[in-house]
Amino acid sequence: MRSLRNQLSAIFLGFLLLVTGSATATFLAIQTRASDAAVINLASRLQVLIRQMTIDLEGLGADNNEDLAGPLRESADAYDAILWALISGGEVPFQPGQTVTVPATRDPEILASLHQALYAWDIYREHLNIILAADPKSAAFETEHEALEMLATDLAHKTDEAESLIEAASAGKIVRLQWLQLILLASALALLVLGSAAIQRLVIGPLQGLARTAERIGHGDLNTAVQIQGSREILTVSQSFETMRAQLQASQETLRAWTGELEMRVAQRTRELLALYEVSREISSRLEINHVLRSVTEKARDLLGGDVATLCLLDETAQSLNLQSASGPGDAIAGARSSAYDPPAVQVLAGDRALLCGNDECLNSCAIVAAPFRVSHIAAPLRVGNRVIGELCVGSQRPRAFSTDSASLLTKLADSAAIALENARLYEQAERVAMLEERQRIAAEMHDGVAQTLSYLDLKAMEATDLAEAGRSDEAASVLRYVREAIAQASREARQAIASLQEGPSRRRSLQDQLAELVNEVAVNGESSPDLTLALQPPPLFLPPAQAEQVLKVIRETLLNARRHSQAEHVVVHLEQHETETIVSVEDDGRGFDPKMPLPDGGSHFGLSIMRARAARLGGRLAVRSAPKQGTRVTLAWRLP
Repeated sequence: MRSLRNQLSAIFLGFLLLVTGSATATFLAIQTRASDAAVINLASRLQVLIRQMTIDLEGLGADNNEDLAGPLRESADAYDAILWALISGGEVPFQPGQTVTVPATRDPEILASLHQALYAWDIYREHLNIILAADPKSAAFETEHEALEMLATDLAHKTDEAESLIEAASAGKIVRLQWLQLILLASALALLVLGSAAIQRLVIGPLQGLARTAERIGHGDLNTAVQIQGSREILTVSQSFETMRAQLQASQETLRAWTGELEMRVAQRTRELLALYEVSREISSRLEINHVLRSVTEKARDLLGGDVATLCLLDETAQSLNLQSASGPGDAIAGARSSAYDPPAVQVLAGDRALLCGNDECLNSCAIVAAPFRVSHIAAPLRVGNRVIGELCVGSQRPRAFSTDSASLLTKLADSAAIALENARLYEQAERVAMLEERQRIAAEMHDGVAQTLSYLDLKAMEATDLAEAGRSDEAASVLRYVREAIAQASREARQAIASLQEGPSRRRSLQDQLAELVNEVAVNGESSPDLTLALQPPPLFLPPAQAEQVLKVIRETLLNARRHSQAEHVVVHLEQHETETIVSVEDDGRGFDPKMPLPDGGSHFGLSIMRARAARLGGRLAVRSAPKQGTRVTLAWRLP
């Protein structure tokens, strides 16, 4: 295969040579035309000189004008010089002050004709010399003059023949040069066409093929081999393209294999994560420890494809592992307790990931599982922070049943299980704490409410007795009516407390809704209640039950006092929420009182002390603003949790 560079260089060099030849032929044609024109002009001048000499001879014979002898000799010399120049070459006068160089004649025919003219000229010159030497009036002059006329005719004839041959030769050369130019031009054009075809075949065509191949490769077609023929350069590029295509095809196949494997692994990992999520959601959605234990073991066995799964927790002394839950055949469990100091157990509990065993490598691990079910097994620690609470083990009767992915999956499941177990434990602990707090709250309510109310009623009863013994029966009856009303109110509160304990936790309600219910209750149960109005600020405020209870009891006591003692016509309950605290106030337009003075009916401000105690439990404050005939405003304020 020839080089593209060499082929194109040959075409270019050939074209350059043809163009150079054509230019040279054109230059030679121009030079030849100029030289031949000078020769033809000189040959034509011979005829002119012959006629000039004939005219001068006639003038010399007729007028006996000797002045014509000089021009006649000049014409003869010029003819002689031109004729010899045409034969042998040389410089001859061409125009006044100008000479021309005439090449020697090489054409045999022209040379022969010039020699004939030279022969005739020699004869003519001899007779001319005789005439120039003779007397124009002599008979010899006349005889020679007639002879010269005949010789002039022959000389002119010979000269004309030579001139015709010179003109014909010049025309032939011009024709040949023109043909040469045409041939060279046609050859250049042919070479140009050949070069264009060669470039199309050797360069453009292969490059277009390579472009189409690159486009196919760009569109993902890597199966079609690159087969572009051409010069060595094109073949090298084609082979490079083929190598690139083969490498891309191999890379694509490798990538496709990797992608397939990655998709399989991703799909598998997705299934594992989905299963792990479902397991975690299931075991985390239930707070009963027994349910969590059972779910963990069942899901661990199902996810890892084992024959048995066990969950053991450390005892309080951290010396033994106690079986809490198991999933699998009954004969797969060898016992209910194993030592936490066995080397395999220590290795599992001290690590932060699952320990994988197989082919009888560590049969002493997971000792609670029977040996036939520990041919392959895997155990993971149950960790809550830096604290280990147990281990989760999965066993199989098949050798090498588990992989490193299984170990990773069991580690994640164990972490979720440990968190779920800890949440269940904390929930049970919280339930116990809540029960204790509820008992303490009830005791406090009994102490602050019922006990104090009973104590207050005892004082009122003693007061009524003293008044009755003193004969002040009307006052005693008024005190007893108050006592009866207080007993009825205490009875209602006791029934409500008992009902709340029996009903358990109710739906979550806002403080606004509870206040509205309370106001409606007070308005309905009262014999002569004032006009009660609510001014509650949104948004809804949700308090813990214990806080809400304290707030409602304070507001209840305030509303009851307004109904019993204030003789008010209007009572407004305000609820305001600020960034840091909440304020509830009860304002009436009643007769008011002096908080520092005893009540008009002789009673004390025992209820205010109870309300202040409740405000203290909220971590808040109670303020009372009142004056005679100016109404009363009781404000309860506490910080938001």
